[in-house]
Amino acid sequence: MKTHFVRLFTALVLVFYFPISNAQEEYHAEIGIDGGISYYLGDANSKLFANPQMTYGFIYRQKFSPRFAAHLNLNTTRVTGSKLLSTGSTITFDNPVQAIDICGEFNFFNYEDKAYKPFSHKYSTFIFAGIGAMYYGYNGGNDFMFSYPFGVGFKMMLGKRFNLNLKWTHSLLLTDQLEGLKVLNNPANLNGFNIFNNDILSTLTVGLTFNIWKEKCNCLSY
Repeated sequence: MKTHFVRLFTALVLVFYFPISNAQEEYHAEIGIDGGISYYLGDANSKLFANPQMTYGFIYRQKFSPRFAAHLNLNTTRVTGSKLLSTGSTITFDNPVQAIDICGEFNFFNYEDKAYKPFSHKYSTFIFAGIGAMYYGYNGGNDFMFSYPFGVGFKMMLGKRFNLNLKWTHSLLLTDQLEGLKVLNNPANLNGFNIFNNDILSTLTVGLTFNIWKEKCNCLSY
């Protein structure tokens, strides 16, 4: 009789204590910084990672579920290079660029710190795409144009509040002016209706974000 009572008491403790003990703090957003290198593909360059420049910026991520999120990224960098013209002279450029991107993300794993849930991971690879814009120098002044950012990344939790982010981003500009010089704006007349002949700005960055907007999860509902 005593043995049965002990077993029943233990079972009741496990039933009521387990959900409470696994109630974890959830955070719905992240804020942080990132930095790395950038390069561009266009009329004066066709090689990946040629003329790399430093890039740095700010990132905000809104989490919707363990698989879906969205991020806002602000970055600043420079586009540099040189081009041999048909006249035989060489022209160089060094153009400042500020970029803003708003992208949706899809995680390949359930990105959450819940050991009691199957398939949850403290890390995940992800893909993203969205819409953006760039502000850059052009022909002695400044110009603004929309872009299509897309890319791949990897995220990993560092303890309870911090996250490591790796991203390889490609932003297709809807014009051919990223060099900042009119003479390099579609010099071969190849653009036409093919937007992939426009300039592309790429960044390879490492970021550190901090979890914000805490909310207690309701673990009794699973």
